Amino acid sequence: MRAPIDLLVNNAGFGIGQGFVGGDLGEEERALAVMCRAVLVLSHAAGRAMRARGQGGIINVSSVAGFVQMGTYSAIKAWVTTFTEGLSTELRADGLRVTALCPGFTHTDFHRRAELDMAKLPEALWLDADDLVRTCLRDHARGRVISVPGVAYQAVTAAVHVLPRGVVRRVSGSLASVRRPPAIDRPE
Repeated sequence: MRAPIDLLVNNAGFGIGQGFVGGDLGEEERALAVMCRAVLVLSHAAGRAMRARGQGGIINVSSVAGFVQMGTYSAIKAWVTTFTEGLSTELRADGLRVTALCPGFTHTDFHRRAELDMAKLPEALWLDADDLVRTCLRDHARGRVISVPGVAYQAVTAAVHVLPRGVVRRVSGSLASVRRPPAIDRPE
């Protein structure tokens, strides 16, 4: 007999590293499959088993990017956060905890693999992966639905919630344009 899963951590993901219209649609679809569909399917399976036992938890790794508007990656992470909030509401009465981890820039291989040049980002904005995990597990144990590690990112998410959406879009667009690679296809 297999041991039951006590905690599911949905952490599969990758940086898309392209603009939407000029980019490869197949990459966009792959991103949705990995970062949305997999979260949906695995959360469904684990949630059913955990509900039947009356215990367990799910952590879905989202991103601070989900609170701003920077292309498909932001949209995907916004979906993960919103999905997590809804699932938490559904499973709370059954004694289950569901948390969306929304980190900012973290020292991992994520940016290198996405071929994003992060050399100009100040060290103060980088999170340590071990600290991030400790913060998330603590928040999850306390029943927090959203875990945002790091004071700088907590301030960003607080600001995003009170600023007019038009201001957030303009700032997001400015930041995205600095990081966006050139378009793959341009009509002639």
